[in-house]
Formats: sequence, C-alpha cells, structure tokens
Amino acid sequence: MWLSKTFKNTRSVAAETGTVAIGGSSTLKTSSTLQSANVQSYAPYGYSSYAPAGEEILIINSAEGSVGSGTRMSDGSLDEGEISIKSRGGACIRLKKDGTVEINGFVFTHEGAIKNPKGETVA
Repeated sequence: MWLSKTFKNTRSVAAETGTVAIGGSSTLKTSSTLQSANVQSYAPYGYSSYAPAGEEILIINSAEGSVGSGTRMSDGSLDEGEISIKSRGGACIRLKKDGTVEINGFVFTHEGAIKNPKGETVA
C-alpha cells in the first residue's frame, strides 16, 4: 500500500525556472525548488556567456543531470525580427529590421555608412 501511494504520486518535472546563485561560463550553481551545483550551461552554437548571479534561468532536468538553457530575456525595446546582444557593463550590439547594425550607439548602414549616436555620418 505504501509503495503504491509513493510511486503513484511522483511527478517528474521536465523544466523549471531558478536563479543563478554562482555564475560560470560552462557550469553554474542555481537555486530553484532544489539547489543544484555543476549545472551545465547550453547555448546555440558559437554563443558563449557568463550568466551573473541573480539572473533567472530555465533549468531542464535530464538523465545526465540539470542543464541551464538560458536566462530570461529582458529587452522589451526590440521590434519584430530584431536581435540584441548586451553585456552587464552596457556594451550593446543590435541587428535592426531595416538592415542596419548598431554598436554602442553607432549605426552601420547596409550601404556602408557609419553614423554616430547624434545621427551624423562619420565615415
């Protein structure tokens, strides 16, 4: 009876959100419903990041252990189809829907012109 109740009520959670307790470039320590150490960090090919403490992260439970699949996005200023990459220090690269690339306020047009943050062509 005890065994049937115990196994009947178990549910496996595939994913949950947590908070980065200690960041890292390949492994993290997180806190969610359980504390997890050595959480492997995964990203699309070619991308690397070091998630800082305090960021919300999606944790996916697998047969190999817990993995972090990314932090919560927070850039609400993007238009449809745009991409933004930001560092905690304020560096920013934005790929805009009109074909321009903005790097720390400088705009690189698809024709090759460079405009400063005031909109003046500098090259």
